[in-house]
Amino acid sequence: MKYVICMEKEELDALIDERCNAAIVRFQNATKSKPQSPPTFIYGIKGLAAFLNVSMVTAQKYKNEKLFPYIQRGRKIIFKPDEVLAGLRNKKTLLHCRTIAKDEK
Repeated sequence: MKYVICMEKEELDALIDERCNAAIVRFQNATKSKPQSPPTFIYGIKGLAAFLNVSMVTAQKYKNEKLFPYIQRGRKIIFKPDEVLAGLRNKKTLLHCRTIAKDEK
């Protein structure tokens, strides 16, 4: 069975606006109610790159420079987020100290 609905343009505009606003409110409420907790572990170079928001090459470089501890069993690599962040803070401090030492020479 098909229905034909007749309404004025203003009524249609108001109906569309109402439904769009309701959808926006539902989306905003859904995103507010789900707080993002930090991951317990970071798995692999791809996961490390996503966590740090860097390229996979940069993530691999950080791992190779041993900026932070990790566990590797075969091809599986596991990082702890707090240790990764602490290692990066330490690297930033070291880079800052090296820059000051170069400037003083």
